[in-house]
Amino acid sequence: QKLRKGHRHEATLLCAAKMPKKGQDERTRPVTEQILVDAARIYDAREDEDTESKDLKTYAALLGREDAFTKHLPKELIDRARNMRPPRDRITCLLIGNHSAGKSSFTNWYVGEKIQNESVAIETAGITIIRRGKGRVTWKGPQTISAFSYLEKLGKMEGVTDFLATEFSTSTEKNFPLVEFIDTPGLTDGTLKYPFDVDAAIMELAEHATMIMVFLDPIGKALVSRCMNVVEKLAVEHSAKMSYYLTKFDTAGDEVDRTNVVSQIVQELQGRVRATHALKLHTMFLPERASEEVKAKNLPNKIGDLCQNISKEIDSRVQDVLDGLSKDCSCLSKIVDAKVARNKKCVTHNTFSVVWKVLISLVSAALLGVLVYWTMLNHAELDPLKLCDSGANRVVMVEQADGSKIQEIKDGSTNSNIYCLGLRAGNGIPCGVGLVSALVWLMYLWITKTKPTEQLSAEEMKKLKEIQAHIHDGIVKKHKALKKRLTEDALDDQLR
Repeated sequence: QKLRKGHRHEATLLCAAKMPKKGQDERTRPVTEQILVDAARIYDAREDEDTESKDLKTYAALLGREDAFTKHLPKELIDRARNMRPPRDRITCLLIGNHSAGKSSFTNWYVGEKIQNESVAIETAGITIIRRGKGRVTWKGPQTISAFSYLEKLGKMEGVTDFLATEFSTSTEKNFPLVEFIDTPGLTDGTLKYPFDVDAAIMELAEHATMIMVFLDPIGKALVSRCMNVVEKLAVEHSAKMSYYLTKFDTAGDEVDRTNVVSQIVQELQGRVRATHALKLHTMFLPERASEEVKAKNLPNKIGDLCQNISKEIDSRVQDVLDGLSKDCSCLSKIVDAKVARNKKCVTHNTFSVVWKVLISLVSAALLGVLVYWTMLNHAELDPLKLCDSGANRVVMVEQADGSKIQEIKDGSTNSNIYCLGLRAGNGIPCGVGLVSALVWLMYLWITKTKPTEQLSAEEMKKLKEIQAHIHDGIVKKHKALKKRLTEDALDDQLR
């Protein structure tokens, strides 16, 4: 009965393998690969072509755009938004070394398929990127540069494009779906001329590599000066990424020869490389190609450790991507909050500027009227409102000594009215100076208080709120789900 169940289970697996669901891969992706792919889609949802892009790359481009609010935001936030790029869904291993050091052989062994030509002759004259794809396809230089944005600077180097290619394989061996190998030309001394500046190309690729593997051949070629010079340059800025391997160790002769070769190479490396940690030269060879005699000697072979290091880098890459995703979400959220807060201040300022305009206009009109009246009163002797007429030419009855009464005309005092006193005191000079000063002050207030500031439109505010809501309610939740998936995949059931 158990056997029948086993057969049924096997048949079910075979059917599932033969008939994958639409849009799914034919294999079951490991959790690390799922996380890297899902995280990359959070940044760049390029599969959703029918709808408006709602991803971090689009949001970063929108929020990092130069506007009136940008200069008021912290520089580190704006720089992070403008430099935000989707994380790559695999690690990049840059292979460098002297001619015939076994770079292509190792790549073929790791992939489990013959991708690169292997020969004592110089087969790899260009740069080849090896990665997993949906089919066995080869891309030339222009398509490669167009598809991978990190190669933009490399494509501008003279002669590189014609000697650049990408090889895709459907292999699922080891961790190949999560690894991208970059095989570079073997470095030699002598009269050999390369079709492009190999040293500059390797230095540019090293900027984007996760691991830099230096392969050295023990058969008298490891210490070629060109290879050592490149290693020395790389170690200045990328020492932490670099690891050193003495390949084809099974062909290095007897024990004395092997010891001498290792000592010579280590001594040369120590003289050129200033490592922050102890320099290690790992010996390795392809186990399938070793002779029975070599297998019987149990020579130290660190090729398994190399594969383990690749696995550790993948695990580290997943954690770094999730950490970067958290920081990028926080960065964009802070930018949105800062813009919304500043926009509220701008709206308040613009509202008060309108109020100031009305008040200053009314007061200015009143002061201008007073100034006109002051001019008429002091310079034209005109008093339309009779402010200074305190009973001038007033007729009064005066009783004489004999008892008769007569009419007399008396002039009223022109200084008895407070308004008149204010306008004419000191020949009107203090009042005139005060009126002009008040008008100048109002002009200053008009300039400083009524100047409107740029504010966001209702549509822009709506977009910011949508971005904030999507980050908090969508992306942050996805990030937590990815972290939970990674945790559950690593922890034992009893520790969850």
